[in-house]
Amino acid sequence: MIAACLTAALTALVSAFFPVTPVEPYLVALAATTDYSPVALGVAAAVGQTVGKTTLFLGVRGALHSARLRSWVDAVEERRERRRACAASDPEPARSGPGTAVRERLRAPLAPLWAIGRKLLRLLDRPALAAPILLLSATTGLPPLMATSVCAAGTRISLPLFVAACLVGRSVRFVAIAYAPQLVLG
Repeated sequence: MIAACLTAALTALVSAFFPVTPVEPYLVALAATTDYSPVALGVAAAVGQTVGKTTLFLGVRGALHSARLRSWVDAVEERRERRRACAASDPEPARSGPGTAVRERLRAPLAPLWAIGRKLLRLLDRPALAAPILLLSATTGLPPLMATSVCAAGTRISLPLFVAACLVGRSVRFVAIAYAPQLVLG
């Protein structure tokens, strides 16, 4: 049981940084093939994922306070403003590339979800909404927790509140996922 919980936590830790390696299928397979407690497996995965997202949160927060990064961002913003000023004075409209129509067709079905996610990420700056949005993200994945962690690092949310919301939301999600095989298999 201890080995299974440790592997669930380590798999979740890796998936916190590499979203292409989700922990959910691992939890389902582990719960379906063993008699281990779905609660223990889900909480172990939640702890691993919370450690990873907290590391990401702290890394971004530290980088945002870096003088070197701040000067780089200022230079990028200055170049962007100059391009906008040049584009505003140029009467010729921007041309679209050959792949624009294909990209738009691929984005169209997901556009409403992306719009909701962007709105929620913008609301992270409001202190009263930061914890509920983070909890929603950790539980449902909308907006993605990785994006929420990065955006939350630039807000005033405290580290203990971030960790608590992430741990509670991920625990709910992973325990529910670990129980799924029992519901299906009986």
